Amino acid sequence: MELPGTDITAPRKKVYPRHVEGRLRNLRTFFSILLQGLLFLIPWLQWEGRQAMLADVPGRKLFLFGLVLHPQDTYFLHLLLISGAITLFLVSAIAGRMWCGYACPQTIFTQSFLMVERWFEGDRAARIRLDRSPWNAEKLARKLGKRAAWCVMGGWLGFTFAGYFLPIREMAAQLLSGQVSTTTGLAMAFFTAISLFDFGYFREQFCCYLCPYARFQGAMLDSNSLIVGYDARRGEPRGKLKDPARGSCIDCGMCVQACPTGIDIRKGLQLECIACTACVDACDAVMDKIEQPRGLVRYSSLNGLEGKPTRVLRPRVLLYSALLLALGSLLVYLVWNRSPLGVDAIRVVPPGGQLAATTPDGRISNVFKINLINRLAVPEQVWIEAEGLEGAEIVGLQAPVQLKSGQVFEAQVLVLVPQKMARGSHPFRFQAHNQKDLKISKESSFFVP
Repeated sequence: MELPGTDITAPRKKVYPRHVEGRLRNLRTFFSILLQGLLFLIPWLQWEGRQAMLADVPGRKLFLFGLVLHPQDTYFLHLLLISGAITLFLVSAIAGRMWCGYACPQTIFTQSFLMVERWFEGDRAARIRLDRSPWNAEKLARKLGKRAAWCVMGGWLGFTFAGYFLPIREMAAQLLSGQVSTTTGLAMAFFTAISLFDFGYFREQFCCYLCPYARFQGAMLDSNSLIVGYDARRGEPRGKLKDPARGSCIDCGMCVQACPTGIDIRKGLQLECIACTACVDACDAVMDKIEQPRGLVRYSSLNGLEGKPTRVLRPRVLLYSALLLALGSLLVYLVWNRSPLGVDAIRVVPPGGQLAATTPDGRISNVFKINLINRLAVPEQVWIEAEGLEGAEIVGLQAPVQLKSGQVFEAQVLVLVPQKMARGSHPFRFQAHNQKDLKISKESSFFVP
């Protein structure tokens, strides 16, 4: 893998990617439309009367359709993140950086902003001439038009991204009424500013210098991984079209002009390459014009480019697959066996340090703090009983407890028992149940002095 050829502290040299058409470009466009459609649609989906997918930061809850996760359920998120990382490792081991080229939001939205830039300023050569030309009315109009369109795109992206953290329908109602809350305004402004800076200006610099994936991809790829590569055996030596001693490469530079990160794919695998295959479409178009076979730049492995066989099934692929299957099975098992209701009880020592007290009617009382969690996607009515204590009564809790979806309910209650109960510690259970035979209990103990 080749390291950057310039000093990373040098001033940025703006990249002007050339627009190319081709079968791989059409495939990327299809995935771009599909993934952007999902991104913009998902926040609007409803599930049991609420937003289907929402990271409710103020409420400390994560809604994933029928699954409601609370801070104590972070192991689900850990499993999801680990599974996502291993999936990326598996895809990289087999297909290189195909994620970057076809599905990464950085690539997808950068290409959308570039498309608008081409509408206003033209293709590569026209954009270079425009930037080098002196300021005049036409240049000002083109630049302002482009940035106005970018602001609309950035605002819509900011609204959508914020909609994954704040209820999007409430945000839309605030915008339509003109009464935008401070939280909504700050969230939208933050995501809008990030979108405009990243996709309008920073672009390929994120992939080249900030994205950690480019740095550790060398540990995941091997000589059998699929990459975008230049067939040097066929292309070299380079030469002009009429040079009889040349290889297939006529050194036209189209592959370099089409690259959104500004690299030369003929120098070998480089960490800046995002496998977008723009160079493949550009080279194939040139090969068609000079009546040469396509594939001088193509999807292949390092072994394939050297004429060696490529193996798909190999130890690292089998290991990643086994780990992913194990984690996926564990996640499904935990979700399937997860109790829809949660109950917890902690003994509270009143002021004075007495574990028990006697009430005016002669009964013995202990104080407990009860937490109830509704993990269901719908509201629920819950009753609490002290099971295992004869004649016990729970005071200070209205029955039934009305729990909203995802609600965490806390209450301090008294558990009362008749005075005839023997001294010592008596084990019992706080049992929570609804009307549908759904029961869950928490063990505790009652102290009689």
